Amino acid sequence: MPFRKTYEIITSPDPISWDDYTNKLMNEWELLLNNEEKQKSEKVYQRFLEDNFCLLPGAFGLIGRSGHYPYPGAVVAQPQLNGLFKRIPDFMWIANDSGTLYPVFIEIEAPYKQWFLDNGKQTDEFTQAHNQLAEWKQWFAKPTHVSLFLEYFQIPSDFLWGKSIRPLFLLIYGRRSEFDRKPFLSEKRRYMAREDEFLMTYDSLSPDYGVRNLMCVRIEDNSYKAISVSPTYTLGPSLAGWHALISGREEAIERNLYISKERKDFLISRIPYWENWAKKGEKGVINTGDKE
Repeated sequence: MPFRKTYEIITSPDPISWDDYTNKLMNEWELLLNNEEKQKSEKVYQRFLEDNFCLLPGAFGLIGRSGHYPYPGAVVAQPQLNGLFKRIPDFMWIANDSGTLYPVFIEIEAPYKQWFLDNGKQTDEFTQAHNQLAEWKQWFAKPTHVSLFLEYFQIPSDFLWGKSIRPLFLLIYGRRSEFDRKPFLSEKRRYMAREDEFLMTYDSLSPDYGVRNLMCVRIEDNSYKAISVSPTYTLGPSLAGWHALISGREEAIERNLYISKERKDFLISRIPYWENWAKKGEKGVINTGDKE
């Protein structure tokens, strides 16, 4: 392997800054959360989070924080868990660290829903949503389903090598205001998550700077297809190999309202270069800070 770079970084139009993007995002997010009509539609929140997936926890795990990117440099929207019975979470990160693969399954429910009744018992709606996490656990407990999972999401054997698999389960439900001045319910809520489960309100979500170069994808025709890219998306050697597996990036870039036309044209013109570079056998020296 040559001890030199085998790629070229060229001058590019600047993307929107992370601060500018997240300031605009959080203003939109607050308006959405406080819109009583839109609170009733989970589809509205599904679409918003597909476009602004930096709000979704779990890209770098939910137990501590990994320094490894999630595979394939994206969050998967509505991933299908096929097998003896079928389940479809709303989102999934395939997080990992040096020793473990952490599929992070995420269920979102409409934010108007309540956790508890006036008498302190949990609502039927919450029970139903919480039970979905148990069903995903049941699905993943079958060894045949684990094999199907690895095959369907095209997880490379060299990426998995030496890693155990530990799925994690996250439910995003309701608003923090339900627990204002109710310390008993706030305390009770902390004990409701079962093993490998995490329960959050919508108010707990905040932008994760670590996902600034990632995208949101879905599986179509047995391959990954881009739904959206981060407005701060850059190209470079670090994720070129994984992102070359994802089709439709050009269309996702075009759809993004935060990316200037000049920046869109540049990114789309450079995608073929990085796809070709990713196919090379010898990558040479890679500087993870190189981007354009």
